[in-house]
Amino acid sequence: MPLAAVSDIEMYYEVCGAGPPLLITSGWAKAERAHAYHRDLFARHYTCIRHDHRGMGRSGSPPAPWTTETMGDDLAGLLDHLQLENVRVLGGGGMGGLVAAQLAIRHPSKVRSLFLGAGCAKADPFLAAVMGVWKDLYRLDRALWAREVTLWVLTPETFNTKPDLPATSARTRAAEDTFPAPGAFERTVDAYLSHDVTQTLRQIRCRTLVNCGGYEDLITGPRYARELWARIPGAELAIQENTSHANWVEKADEWGGLVLDWFART
Repeated sequence: MPLAAVSDIEMYYEVCGAGPPLLITSGWAKAERAHAYHRDLFARHYTCIRHDHRGMGRSGSPPAPWTTETMGDDLAGLLDHLQLENVRVLGGGGMGGLVAAQLAIRHPSKVRSLFLGAGCAKADPFLAAVMGVWKDLYRLDRALWAREVTLWVLTPETFNTKPDLPATSARTRAAEDTFPAPGAFERTVDAYLSHDVTQTLRQIRCRTLVNCGGYEDLITGPRYARELWARIPGAELAIQENTSHANWVEKADEWGGLVLDWFART
């Protein structure tokens, strides 16, 4: 099992594919689920590096609180371990967007270009309230928590026209045991809610594409994406209408093409 000593933990990672390096950092999922719909597609063009964030999967889970700054430093340590600089970075799935932004802010030499998906500069009170409910549900019943989260990441149209997709998503989320250590989920949520890059986003100098779902995404939709786009110098913006938080699943072909086109240009 490949592990890298980064910061104060050992981080699990995996590598597949061939071509220039592409660091893929995702949300609340282990490495094998990080944009898994596009695993083969991306591997045909890039050497893809996926990982488990601290507190998740096979990576270390310290008992003390952590921040997205620390998680960004973890990724810099992983790239050091792999002896890589100036790589393309795909940050998506919510938390991955936050951490990728911190990597670009704190370690600019590591990032050649950035695809910033489902991110935010700072969580608002609405999202903080939602995540507070998720913390309570996670303590109460993980299967119930997984069903609740699934309601927020897919559109009603997906539930109505592709019922197997949300059902499978909820089952997978509940069974994966993404946060094996006691308190790891709560510390991860706390790191998300303490994230604030409103004053430092202007330090990002690499070419950046900000991506999100449409207004159906109440987690990290246009209200956040437009702020990121406005604060990152020279950033471009791509909103995928009629999708929610999991826009990379609901419009998988369009999203995959968007990613490949962006990195081919940058």
